[in-house]
Amino acid sequence: MADPLEQFLTEYVDAVGGLVEQLEPQVYDVLLPDVAIPQRIVLDPDALPEHPSAQLLTFGSTLLDDWLAHARARGQIGWMFLDDVHLTPHALAQRITREITLPEQITLRIENTRPLYVTHSIFWFEATFFGEEKEQALYPLALDRYYNRQVRYLDEWLEGERLAETRRWAFADAPAVPLAQAYLAARDAVTRTVRAEAHARQQDAHTRLALQTERMKRYYADVRAELEERIAKAQARGDEVTSLRARVETLNREERVRLEELARRAQVRVELQLVNLLHIKIPRLFLYTRPVAKQSQVLRPASLTLTWDPLIEKTDALVCPNCQRPTFALRVNRHGVLHCPECEPTR
Repeated sequence: MADPLEQFLTEYVDAVGGLVEQLEPQVYDVLLPDVAIPQRIVLDPDALPEHPSAQLLTFGSTLLDDWLAHARARGQIGWMFLDDVHLTPHALAQRITREITLPEQITLRIENTRPLYVTHSIFWFEATFFGEEKEQALYPLALDRYYNRQVRYLDEWLEGERLAETRRWAFADAPAVPLAQAYLAARDAVTRTVRAEAHARQQDAHTRLALQTERMKRYYADVRAELEERIAKAQARGDEVTSLRARVETLNREERVRLEELARRAQVRVELQLVNLLHIKIPRLFLYTRPVAKQSQVLRPASLTLTWDPLIEKTDALVCPNCQRPTFALRVNRHGVLHCPECEPTR
């Protein structure tokens, strides 16, 4: 497996239009567009004595932080297309009938099928955990902007060769929820995950705090007992004990400060920010259907839109006409209103 720092170095320099030359393992000469002379970079601290003028690129180094910040600033938003999909599935009507559960007296008549590009937005959030140590973690989350639902099947395509910068087909774009609304949904979902992680880190910090506090209290208790013993012996000899009592007071203050510092460092604080955003447009089949009752009952709504995702070759959960929740099953009440099993229309 390639070293992640070496991979980042070569990809970053290439992305900014620079040149990189490997002199020896983990030693590189890098020429960036905004500098006049090459810069020697080493990834192994043991190589620094042989290259005293080189800069060390390692996790936590200022150089890496600067390059990461610059990389984020360059690539915060991108647009791609993933349209290498099969849009003429065999026996589509039968497949949809199997995947959507309807009442026995109801059938769906497909009146029109149309492919449209559905926008998927992938948000990369960076969480920074402040506590005993500063740690950072990335939390990607992908949303289907037509339904405003989270999807989990895009990761395998991000590193593949199926993404393109231009669209292949002249299909129109499907309606998409506003980006601000999608961002709020993504942030709320990531916040729940980060909150759980922060809680777990806080629990671990409290456990360590209890052990460290007990150990520190024992240490100061031992030192205090030693001083008290010296005070008692000095008093028995009739010696001056003012300086020893002053040392006890100093020791007590020092203990309070150290314990407060331990407690403060044990508090986990989190900062969350959006660092990158990628929009991927993927064709999807939109099926405009009409529900039909065998007993000529009037149904509401009179039409339903279903979608079939060729990327995963499955029918998407449709939107309940009554409560708007995703569902794969519909029922009908005595008034002819279609609804999901989770809700019951009042009329």
